[in-house]
Amino acid sequence: MRLNDTPSSLLPATVRRGSFRIASLAAMAWLGLAGSAWSAPPTVASIEALLAATKSEALIANTSADLERNMRDAVQASLQGRKPSEREQQVIDKMTRESAALIRQELNWSHMRPMMVQIYQSTFTQEEVDGQTAFYRTPVGMAVVEKMPAVMQATMAATQQSMARLMPQLQAIAKKHMAEAQAAGAAAGTPPAGAKP
Repeated sequence: MRLNDTPSSLLPATVRRGSFRIASLAAMAWLGLAGSAWSAPPTVASIEALLAATKSEALIANTSADLERNMRDAVQASLQGRKPSEREQQVIDKMTRESAALIRQELNWSHMRPMMVQIYQSTFTQEEVDGQTAFYRTPVGMAVVEKMPAVMQATMAATQQSMARLMPQLQAIAKKHMAEAQAAGAAAGTPPAGAKP
């Protein structure tokens, strides 16, 4: 691992993994959606009742913790068993602390709650919000709330496996078209990308 590669190569993938938990909130919302001709905007209180029924605050907190843990695991995995130097470890620790603090700040419930209320108000009607809340208070709805994060994680894992299988082909496509671009540039008298003038 080149230490200066760590922030750009590890953090985006880590955030993508954690974002599946947040995406499950939207998935649960759509599961309970029913058609309605009434377009009255839902009240804040009714949306907060829905967020409570779906345990959204706990889901956000778990997402933040998972992102921090995944980030640390990714850094360790990138070392491939190599023990970092004292200076490298200091940089890694500082990067991890700052990144974790930023994640906690961004995924804090006091920050996420008003944003989610606004999104729900602009997306659902009062009847739809009430219907979802009623659903998530049933045994089946509660089971969906409990199991949806696992469903999203399994989906993420399956997607990553599919992408891993495609990676050699994707790399071959990229290599092919880079060669074509370089050949076209050479024919036109344009230096290849990255070449010194």
